[in-house]
Amino acid sequence: MNASAQRDPAEQPPLRLVVLGDSTAFTDATGPCLPGHPGVYPSVVARELTRVLDREVAPQVVARPGQTVRDTARALTKDQHVMFEVVAQADAVIVGVGSFDHAPVGVPPSVEAVVPYLRPEARRRQARRLLRATYPPLVRLQGGRHPRTPPSEFARLYRLLLEQIRGLTQGRTAGVALGPTSHAADYYGHRHPGITAATSRQLAIAAEHGFAGVPAWPLVRTDLAHLNPDAIHWPPSVHERVGLALAAQLVPQLLGDAPRIGMPGTPSCRSTRAVDGD
Repeated sequence: MNASAQRDPAEQPPLRLVVLGDSTAFTDATGPCLPGHPGVYPSVVARELTRVLDREVAPQVVARPGQTVRDTARALTKDQHVMFEVVAQADAVIVGVGSFDHAPVGVPPSVEAVVPYLRPEARRRQARRLLRATYPPLVRLQGGRHPRTPPSEFARLYRLLLEQIRGLTQGRTAGVALGPTSHAADYYGHRHPGITAATSRQLAIAAEHGFAGVPAWPLVRTDLAHLNPDAIHWPPSVHERVGLALAAQLVPQLLGDAPRIGMPGTPSCRSTRAVDGD
């Protein structure tokens, strides 16, 4: 155990926990929750770290609905606040993105991206109704085989994201990657055959870049009857299991009993330029 972990807790500043996630980081079985809600997994992680380390933990969640690896990589290469005031100051980082990237695609994302800009309002609403109606049958027609973000592009952006975290934190932070959850819901035509392979690929990339890994779906599928009506978001029991599993990977790193994420293999400025082609 390192010396900092043995100091009087009163002498230590709060441990800064950063969660880079999507809606699963702030939504339970009843819907979106306010920041700091005790039932979602970032709060569970913070509570468990506080208990084990006997140290105050200050969690900060950077997430929004439908957050993809592209969105997160862009934030960590272009948003000065997220880069230097949030991630660069972190003592522990949870990377909880990928679920939306691996969701089965029906209507191409490029088509969905245009809809908010349609005018007049009646045409925009009509387009949204059409998308909602056609998405499930299109997913079923394709057997759910095609993810929203192609695997090669996901791998490129996920590597960029992890390397950027390592560069911003100078390799000193503890880090863990959360694997994707399934989207076997009505809207996705109850088709998600690629979830196991996607999880394996994602967590293998995380391990290559110094991050511990936690597969989410095995912790979720035991509670399918209690998921949100959208069949994607989790009840408190799942958040508890996910949070405890993540904390269990962070504790050894924070105590000095396991290696932290380390420095990137290439300068972070090169990773920053790479996202310009996204």
